[in-house]
Amino acid sequence: MVENSNPMALLRQKVLRMILVVGMSSFLIVALINVFNQRPILNVVLPLFGSLIALFCFVMVINHKYMEPIKYGFSIFICVLYLPMAWLSSPGSYSAMAFYAVLIFFVGIVLAGRSIDYIFPIISYAEIIYFLNYEPKHPEQYSVYSDLTVRGVDLSINFTLVSIIIFALMLLINNFFKSEHKRIYELSITDQLTGIYNRRHMFHELERFYALNKGSKDFIVLMMDLNNFKKVNDNFGHSAGDEVLKSFGSILNKTCRKNDLPVRYGGDEFMLILPNTDYEGIESIKARIDDLFQETVNKYETIQLSVGYGIAKSEGRTLEEVIQQADDHLYRNKAELKHHEISKNQ
Repeated sequence: MVENSNPMALLRQKVLRMILVVGMSSFLIVALINVFNQRPILNVVLPLFGSLIALFCFVMVINHKYMEPIKYGFSIFICVLYLPMAWLSSPGSYSAMAFYAVLIFFVGIVLAGRSIDYIFPIISYAEIIYFLNYEPKHPEQYSVYSDLTVRGVDLSINFTLVSIIIFALMLLINNFFKSEHKRIYELSITDQLTGIYNRRHMFHELERFYALNKGSKDFIVLMMDLNNFKKVNDNFGHSAGDEVLKSFGSILNKTCRKNDLPVRYGGDEFMLILPNTDYEGIESIKARIDDLFQETVNKYETIQLSVGYGIAKSEGRTLEEVIQQADDHLYRNKAELKHHEISKNQ
């Protein structure tokens, strides 16, 4: 069975693997503690059996097999079998069993993926409430510690172990949500085809630039479009057009300095937002773009693919005015280029 690509399903799979690894070691530690405390043989055999169950489950899920059946099988073991048997054969709430009962309840909630899965923490909760009320009526059933010092050490060790497990699980979950937040944010500001920033992010960044600098710093907008790009789609297909756009996006990324902002403005229109740049610097950037794009131009030589440029400097203008000026400049240049080509062909 192949892993589910759903992010939350992937998180639960990671958590399940971690729980199984931690479960193996925790069950072994509990067995050793019970040997040290000279607990009844069942208190040793039961956690050892639990360790073997966790090991078997881990071997199965590490190969991405039977993920759901293993999750349900392990949940049934810890909630329906281990929790009541361990509680009845231990000093109960007088021991560290209460810590592990809460841990089992917590693990059931973490592993729940569907509504039906919450049956396991509900079962755990019902068992805990039942045993807390059962103990006072049947005190003879629970073996107590012969030494209060031993009890203190036992509770301290087990509380530490349970705390580490909960901390590790929460750390894993928090790190996952941080990485997911970053991934989703990157998707929201990135053009999916070219891999550079999208139009919405550009406006957000420029508005932030205006707010921070209050007109004290200028930037240059270099607007570009791909002349004759439509002919690529018409003559070679849209997949070829997509490859041209991807290539140009990659070129802008390579051309940018650290604080520059490459943007796909829409269709075959692109922008570079260039702070702390003069017009001489723009010429070198244009030359580099043309040089890097030459390979693509040569590939589609028959349709005379090229880059058109429009330039505008902020110089106290509003954002809309700067973009409009760059756009006007771009289309003036395109008109001049078209006029030049017509004159050359006459």
